[in-house]
Amino acid sequence: MFDPLGMLEIFRTGQLESSYARLNPLVKFILFITFIIIPLISTSFLLQLFSLVAQIPLILMSRSGRRVVRSLKASTFFILILIVLNYITTNNIVFSLSMVIRLLTMIIASAIFMNGSNPSEIGDVLSKLRVPTSITFSFIVALRFIPVLADDFMNIIASQASRGHEVERSGFIRRAKSLLPLLIPLIVIAIRRAQQLAEALESRCFGSGKRTSYITYEMGLIDFLALAYATAIMITGSLLATLPPEFLLLPFR
Repeated sequence: MFDPLGMLEIFRTGQLESSYARLNPLVKFILFITFIIIPLISTSFLLQLFSLVAQIPLILMSRSGRRVVRSLKASTFFILILIVLNYITTNNIVFSLSMVIRLLTMIIASAIFMNGSNPSEIGDVLSKLRVPTSITFSFIVALRFIPVLADDFMNIIASQASRGHEVERSGFIRRAKSLLPLLIPLIVIAIRRAQQLAEALESRCFGSGKRTSYITYEMGLIDFLALAYATAIMITGSLLATLPPEFLLLPFR
């Protein structure tokens, strides 16, 4: 089912108590980037399948199974579209499945990272990577605002439904038309939030000096184990990308 608001759950940050959440933020970011890069190395079906299965330990470690399921369920519409379009254009079901698994891997990696991190940690990681403060702040604000605006939109839908406005209509086109009038109050709310944020930043002299933090991050044994796991995944994925497509057919010959 097409659920655009449900897809925004991927951007909702949180920090569920888990072994993954206690990792150094930089280590979590490296794991996230690893599972974003690996599927892009090659279109090999074996590589895509490996990158998907390799995330199972992280799902268990982060206790984000429900979050992953919700994210995948909300993306079902786009997954089906991707399968159909790839098969029509390439007439290759294996390639179509590879592209779907690539998308699933990236969605799961994003869900795990967001579920086990908070915006402050993400901002600290970007600062360590020498990303300009203005860009870091804009990115963090976007991460915070997307789920908030989604909640506001759901509240507007509930308010309009209580006044007799039919939103859950049958058919994609009719439903989209019924949602258009709800965008005006959402835009007004977004502008008000932006004004409040600007006033808060001005009152705290944002940009007047270098940002300081009282939180320090240290590397522990579990962090080094996670880095070793990311390294092993990267090496194994690079090797799998070099295997010919016929490798999958060897056991059946």
